[in-house]
Amino acid sequence: MAEVSDIAVYQKLTAIADELDQMAADGASLVGDAALTTAARTVRGMASAVYQHIMNVADESLDS
Repeated sequence: MAEVSDIAVYQKLTAIADELDQMAADGASLVGDAALTTAARTVRGMASAVYQHIMNVADESLDS
């Protein structure tokens, strides 16, 4: 199995969150909108955590 970079994970999570936001904007029902908005927020949180990890690793490599 091929290795996936942290950047690729961040980009994919961000794309998924964007797609969920777009689905909510396209007129989901009230319940669907709430579900999609919550899912997008959760996925963006995961993407943010991966991004912070990437930045911390970059900072550590600069300090070495």
